[in-house]
Amino acid sequence: MNHGRQLRLFLADGTGSGPRFYEIVNRTIQALGIPATRIKELTSTDWPEIQKSGVYLVHGSTDDAEEKLYIGKGENVAGRVQIHPDKLDFDVTSLLLFTSKDENLNASQIGWLESNLVSAAKGAKRIKVSNVQTPAIPSLPKAELATVQEFLEDLKLIAQTAGFDYFSPPKQPATKSSGTNQLEFILKQPTKNLVAHGYQSDEGFVVKAGSDAVVNINERSLSAGYASLRQKLINQEVLVSKSSDPKLLVFAVDYVFTAPSPAAAIIVGNNTSGNTTWKTESGQTLGDHLASLTQIPF
Repeated sequence: MNHGRQLRLFLADGTGSGPRFYEIVNRTIQALGIPATRIKELTSTDWPEIQKSGVYLVHGSTDDAEEKLYIGKGENVAGRVQIHPDKLDFDVTSLLLFTSKDENLNASQIGWLESNLVSAAKGAKRIKVSNVQTPAIPSLPKAELATVQEFLEDLKLIAQTAGFDYFSPPKQPATKSSGTNQLEFILKQPTKNLVAHGYQSDEGFVVKAGSDAVVNINERSLSAGYASLRQKLINQEVLVSKSSDPKLLVFAVDYVFTAPSPAAAIIVGNNTSGNTTWKTESGQTLGDHLASLTQIPF
């Protein structure tokens, strides 16, 4: 069972765009999110909490608007990140740094955290990871391993809250055994042997791994934004070639779209309404299903 946790957020400037300091009540983790334009402040006397060993995330984008993430570690993360705006292969826009209040993170532990973060981000395929290599995972004693595993889960929660939700696959739908079976929707194009499965979640509309998508798109119909997103998914290997059918691609992982229509458009290769193309097994459209949920009984 998941239990609620209390997350404290301190807005240093009194605004959401400036430095943001995060803590989880009764935990040792602490984090600071900061725009890249203010990176020099990390080494000032304002932020001694971050001038210690830990791990960090650097976010930005390339000239062609591809989002990228770099994951690193350091004995003093505030000082370590100073080199990245000039060294990385993308324009840095924001950073999120993590340290421990009790200063007990040793070199092996931060190496373990870095390796697991890189592996998780590459596996989730939510963003292009700039790290070329995935560092080897150090061996830790059981007591230390339990500590860093807890720290990692807290880190992911803060990262998600801070807009760095790159480390976990989409939340799986409830099963029949839980008593709240999640309704699944299907998109089919029989003439192309195309079948895709998806469901609604707290994050958006999730297309399940193994779902099909066309190789050839309708360039006149598919909007530039959807075409760009589709190419991004190919670059991140979310969409890969389907070995059994050269005319189709296949989703390598579960992937969250903001809404059903972008998901449908990427799959069929032209702009289309997700409310009409996604259907239940019985044939009810997603739109009709949503309408039935909002009807007020008399």
